[in-house]
Amino acid sequence: MGNRARKKAVFLYLSDEEYDLLKKKTENAGLHSMADYIRQMIIFGITYTVDFKELHKYNWLLSNLTNNLNQIAHQANSTGMATNSDLREAKRIMEEVWQSQKSMQSDLLSKNL
Repeated sequence: MGNRARKKAVFLYLSDEEYDLLKKKTENAGLHSMADYIRQMIIFGITYTVDFKELHKYNWLLSNLTNNLNQIAHQANSTGMATNSDLREAKRIMEEVWQSQKSMQSDLLSKNL
């Protein structure tokens, strides 16, 4: 216990409801312990939960678009032309990326208000 960075202990009694609420908030915040949650609340006044699912989807769409555009560029460079279906596919993916970006922005704005 001599090498412990945190040397002050706080003891707290909670009702069953308060304990359940603290446990739920800790889990929702994605923290490992209730002590971590309480420390976050003391230091920052809030906890942040970051969901990267949309970002992963967005990155996948960007990667897909880049691959398709590279294929179109390769075809255009080797044959001197790209097909209409290739261009339509690239446009479809770009629209999907745009919609995903608008959705992410909307979600972020609604969570920050």
